Amino acid sequence: MSNFLFPRIEQRLFNPIRSLATKRPIAATSLFIFITCIFVYLINNRTDLDSSDNVTNTLLAFNWLENHALNFDAFREGYLYQGGGIPYYFIESPTGHLSSRYPIGTALVTFPLYVLFFIYLKIASLVEWVISGVPATLPDVTGSEFAAYRRSFSKLAATLSTALTVVIFYGCVRLKFRPGVALLSTFVFAFATGTWVICSQDLRQHTISNLLLISIVFCLIKLERSQGQKRKALLWAAGFFCGLFPGVRITSALFAVAIVVYVIFTYRKEAIFFIFGLPSALFSLGWNLYYFGWENILVGGYIKHLEERASSYAFTLEQFTSASLGLLISPSDGLLIYSPVLLFAIPGAYLVFKRRANRDEALMLCLAITCFALYLHYCFYIFWLGGNDSFGSRMLTDTLPISGLLIAYFLANLAEKLDRASKFARPILSVFLLSLILSTLIQTVGAFTQTSWGASPIPLGADRSRLWQLADSKIERHLRHLIAQINPPISDRDHYLENFQGTVKQIELESRSGEREPVGDRLTVRAGQRRLLRVGLKNTGQSQWFGYQTGIGDRGETKLRIRFYDSDDQNATLRVGNQLYVSGSPTLGEETDAMGQVAFPREAGDYRLIFQLFADGLSPSSNEAIEPIYTQLVTVLPRES
Repeated sequence: MSNFLFPRIEQRLFNPIRSLATKRPIAATSLFIFITCIFVYLINNRTDLDSSDNVTNTLLAFNWLENHALNFDAFREGYLYQGGGIPYYFIESPTGHLSSRYPIGTALVTFPLYVLFFIYLKIASLVEWVISGVPATLPDVTGSEFAAYRRSFSKLAATLSTALTVVIFYGCVRLKFRPGVALLSTFVFAFATGTWVICSQDLRQHTISNLLLISIVFCLIKLERSQGQKRKALLWAAGFFCGLFPGVRITSALFAVAIVVYVIFTYRKEAIFFIFGLPSALFSLGWNLYYFGWENILVGGYIKHLEERASSYAFTLEQFTSASLGLLISPSDGLLIYSPVLLFAIPGAYLVFKRRANRDEALMLCLAITCFALYLHYCFYIFWLGGNDSFGSRMLTDTLPISGLLIAYFLANLAEKLDRASKFARPILSVFLLSLILSTLIQTVGAFTQTSWGASPIPLGADRSRLWQLADSKIERHLRHLIAQINPPISDRDHYLENFQGTVKQIELESRSGEREPVGDRLTVRAGQRRLLRVGLKNTGQSQWFGYQTGIGDRGETKLRIRFYDSDDQNATLRVGNQLYVSGSPTLGEETDAMGQVAFPREAGDYRLIFQLFADGLSPSSNEAIEPIYTQLVTVLPRES
């Protein structure tokens, strides 16, 4: 029976796959790439590699489907308001409604996915009702219990969107080059760049920006190999995607402008079909018009940034030098440090320039120049770091599809030289493969780790010199975190905490220039000040401490929690700057420092500053369960008028 049954099952299961692979090899390979990307991107099983910048884009669809509202009024004074005040990703619009500070194009493009997620939640609630007999409802999208769902669906949407981006990238390369070149360059793009760690792990603007960019490139390359009505459809699709661009990420308007100019000059009368697709921009423009008026129809919620700051740009030599080098080669943010394989996009760009008479290469050259223009733009942008939470140069993530395609040109040329047995072809291939292996390993480290490097011991925004420090670089600390996951340094939690003790030796205020001011019996500061505090500590227990450089994070990193209590014994600690970061790995009797930027209370008065030594992830989470190791009296003076 089994001999008869299993061959039939095998035939029904595998024959369609074999038939597809034989008749449609490109489609079969694309399906394999799609599934592989989803598997790799999800295998870390993490939803903590996220950014709060995308909160509005990951809630908009759920809010509309469940609450039938395109504003965020239902979230007023909810759990997202922890710490007081409107969260930075919300904005009070002139209409009186709470809106998104960020463009809503990401939510627009991923809306079909979120409809599926919403249906899934509805079905899950129905199944739970049937099984338990108790009516079940969808978790309240405005409540804190929905936060885990939001993060999970954000990760899944990012993974699916990025996997599709990779498949379309493969389709672009396969239209021009042999299968081996297409597969290798696709691997570079998918797993050796920020496509993996930044785009696929959280639904960011970059995720959808790259999807739209590669979709436009595919349409225009396919156009050169099509006839009749298909050309019109491809031009319209390219225009439709191009129209969505600025509504996803404002800086992507550079690509949109470049593509519009290229299409009009290249296709002349045919470009009318491309122009017919551009009204897709009306979705985002209409949103901006309704919530922010005609005067802000282009910038939308970003008007808040313009109102809060005199300028986000500094056109100085110092700014240009710092950003231009930092974006590319700083040890903790440089694009070429995290993905050295991208260096091979340079010879690819040269090849494109040489062949610019061809339409495909003219398009690639146009987009390569746009990538360089985007890079120059960020060289004068004050916030070129792109936050503290990204593993690698987040701002240049938008250039990765084009860099990947340029690498494909390099590989195709190298393959020709290998066929001719060129003298230097094999050594060049060896160097390329070494850089690819290194790039992939670095991205793997980032995909499976998360540390507080950007905030500890000093926030990166307050000390950008950390970007150039070789010791304790972001990659090194993430690597140490990965090692700690594989081989935890603390095996017995209870025994470790029994012997976990320390004392405070001295307290100092430190200026930005590095000068230290000893603190006496009473510390005097101004209300709302942020000061760098350094505390000398001594390990008085048998347990070794593990400081921030070890990267072990919530597996036992030694930290110093601080709490302010007013005269009525009420906790007056602010959310920001409520812990200091211990340095090194001191053992019994050894001394070290803990430091960090402390946010002092906003109200004038007398306070007690309590210091509590704890092992992150191991010590009790309740403040009352940890004995203070020191108390410092603090006088907070009124703000200077």
